[in-house]
Amino acid sequence: MKISPLFRNNQARQRLLATCDHIRTLRIAVICLVISVVALWWRNGVLQDTRRLYIPPDMTQGMVTHFDEVPAPLVYTFAYYIFQQLNRWPSDGEKDYPKQIYALQGFLTPGCRSALQADMNAKQGLGELRQRVRSVQEILGQSYTRQRVEIETGSAWKTWLDVNLVESIGGHPVKDVLLRYPLRIVRFDVDKEINPWGLALACNEAMRPVLLQKDELGKPFQRPRGEL
Repeated sequence: MKISPLFRNNQARQRLLATCDHIRTLRIAVICLVISVVALWWRNGVLQDTRRLYIPPDMTQGMVTHFDEVPAPLVYTFAYYIFQQLNRWPSDGEKDYPKQIYALQGFLTPGCRSALQADMNAKQGLGELRQRVRSVQEILGQSYTRQRVEIETGSAWKTWLDVNLVESIGGHPVKDVLLRYPLRIVRFDVDKEINPWGLALACNEAMRPVLLQKDELGKPFQRPRGEL
């Protein structure tokens, strides 16, 4: 059977059209890939700056806040949590104190870490840490109030904790006192993987506790006069 030239021309034309359609499809795919790459580059480059939204522990009264604004209750909660962990020596202060400093180093300013290490070395030199067990807990009824957090700047706060410090050596109680600790918290956005709070304890040797008398516990907290 002889194929007419017209039929051959139609076949060639159809193959040419199919090839053109395929090329057009490839071009569209390449353009889409380029757009995707540019979008990902823009997202990773321009949008990589993470914005924090701090949520206070208690929202029963509602909340109005802004990105990167740290509410006072959260400052207090952070200070109490870090301070409690630093003073958590469950078995032996000689091992537990340095272990806690190391574990919490991402939540301490370099100056605070140096001050704690100096305090640890001094206590070790006097033999005060051997077999010493320590725990700290908030005094019942002396929890957060707005007066307990003073805003220094948008990046620094003072806070006061009223705690019950209990110590024992070899199972024998040696200390059970009520103390008021002045602490300073600052922004410390160094490593979000280690410290998602973006806050740190900024302690020094001058931050000494005040011994509380039992008759003071029933009174509303008043900020001490003077600087930390």
